[in-house]
Amino acid sequence: MAIKLVTLDLDNTLWQTDPVIIKAEQACHRWIVENVPQAAEFYTFEALHEYKNTIAECYPQLRHKVSELRFEVLRRVFLQAGISGDEGRQKAQQAFEVFYQARSEVTLFAGALDALTTLQKNYSLIALTNGNADLTLIGIDHLFDAHFNAEQLGAAKPQPDLFRAALSHAGVTPEQCIHVGDHQEQDIVAARRLGIKTVWVNLTDAAWVEDECTPDQEINHLCQLPAAIQALQ
Repeated sequence: MAIKLVTLDLDNTLWQTDPVIIKAEQACHRWIVENVPQAAEFYTFEALHEYKNTIAECYPQLRHKVSELRFEVLRRVFLQAGISGDEGRQKAQQAFEVFYQARSEVTLFAGALDALTTLQKNYSLIALTNGNADLTLIGIDHLFDAHFNAEQLGAAKPQPDLFRAALSHAGVTPEQCIHVGDHQEQDIVAARRLGIKTVWVNLTDAAWVEDECTPDQEINHLCQLPAAIQALQ
């Protein structure tokens, strides 16, 4: 059966995520220091990072709602600094927007843009992510037909919701779809459970450790992606 849809993970598949998040958190904290200095007295950069982890542990329902989680952390920080109500929420939104803008300043992995441009000519492309990257801010939204995230659907990979949303949106069966991602369980195993073929983006030359299945294709550079997709036709 012909492949019609390619779904792609984003973070650590198309770009390296951890350095971007750190820079975004630093930008957010600088904004707090400059605009709400009394809150910065309570929370250093490191303390704010730890507080976010604490809130995530205390409220597991927020773990996949990454934007809502960060907003709630900021709202609580400003509340502790004596800023409550509408003003506190406004400050939290402003601080979050600083974070979110910086979070979208990613550098695509080598070969990523060319691969997406090539694939987009022959397949429907849909982004599936547990994160909150903004394809419009990044500048690649024109290459995708849709973008689903865990916060939007209320469930994160390896749950099947994101994959099912993509299949429904494109009007295709699992046999007509290939999923591309870096995470062994959240991307490859999760997709295979639904009967979707997979391409494992293994840019770090890691060993495969999952027993449930193996990827249909493995690539070590994104320039190899179009050929890997074609091989699964």
